[in-house]
Amino acid sequence: MPKFKFKAKDLNNKIIHGVFFAKDEEDLRAIISNLDYYLISSKKIQESSQLFTFLEKIRVDELSLFCRQLAIMLDAGMELNKCIEILKNNTKINKLKTILEVVHYDLMQGMMLSQSLAKYPKTFPVFFRNMIHIGELSGKMSLVLNKLADYYEKDNKTKRKVKSALAYPIFLLTLCMVILAVLSLYVMPIFKDVFTSLEAQLPPITTVVLKITDFIKNNILYILSIILLSIMAFLLLLRNQKFKKLYDQFNVHHSIQSKVVLASITSRFTNGFSTLLNSSISIVDALTIMSKLLGNRYVEEKMQVTISEIKRGQPIAKSLETINIFPNILIEMISVGEQSGQLEEVLNRVCTYYDDQVDYAIKKMTALIEPLMIILIGMIVIVVLLSIFLPMLDITSSIDTGV
Repeated sequence: MPKFKFKAKDLNNKIIHGVFFAKDEEDLRAIISNLDYYLISSKKIQESSQLFTFLEKIRVDELSLFCRQLAIMLDAGMELNKCIEILKNNTKINKLKTILEVVHYDLMQGMMLSQSLAKYPKTFPVFFRNMIHIGELSGKMSLVLNKLADYYEKDNKTKRKVKSALAYPIFLLTLCMVILAVLSLYVMPIFKDVFTSLEAQLPPITTVVLKITDFIKNNILYILSIILLSIMAFLLLLRNQKFKKLYDQFNVHHSIQSKVVLASITSRFTNGFSTLLNSSISIVDALTIMSKLLGNRYVEEKMQVTISEIKRGQPIAKSLETINIFPNILIEMISVGEQSGQLEEVLNRVCTYYDDQVDYAIKKMTALIEPLMIILIGMIVIVVLLSIFLPMLDITSSIDTGV
């Protein structure tokens, strides 16, 4: 169904903007009118429009809060349509308000919640929609929504930890570059003028440092342009699936943050897999959904191998072992869960353990990187100080000898 961006006003003449699905402009006008709005203007949005993609996206923490609030109202005995209306009227998130306008209208027309949410795949992924559908079929919507809220809270917490860990070395590297830039643009030129005016014989270390700082000073715009273009080129390359797979494979097996990446993937896998199995989703479907939620193209392809093995009748543990991604202790635990018929309970117990493993991996990486970066910064400072003070000592010695 086509999407329309619209401008309308309510009964108080307040202007609102939003996006609705409608067959045509007349259908859109009828929808708007049923919501007590007056349509001022509208424009059909193409499927490839970046504007609509932007409008659909909301943060993970906002999605978690939406699930928690909806669960609380359903537990209180309120009807689903009324819950959506209250959330629509009270949310401060404009993008979510626009979406809930459509969802509320769809529910009034008799559509199921999962069907309405399927119109917004960028906001509500397959995992979310499948869980909602299970809640509808089982009659346990509030229970499913609480599980979704728990999942997204844990997932968001893990993502924040990993981002913080990766931001630290980037900060230190940026600090090194700033120090070099300040030395090149402001400090060394002053001493170069002094040494030149005194016709001092410069030691090799000073000569090398002056040449480096002169190069940086004279080509600073080119250097910044190259850095900026390199970052842009890298981000564009990440859109290429083959390059993305190679980059993700490097991150998993060879990069300095590989243990953090693996710990994060394992934590997200155990958390999501247990949530899906506890909601009575089949093992194959659960693994298919999880493969797309792990955020790693390389692991996603490996998971397809696991799924194929399970379809051929192989146990889950043996199938996961063949891809060489997850730690042996997890494989052993899954094997025990399969044999005992308590796989869901085993996964529930290991979730917390692997959440803690993310913290441990981050601390280890930080403990490794921090001294290395401090040593690097210290070496830069020492080399610069030597390049300044050695010729000054030579000048002082020459003056003393002359006297």
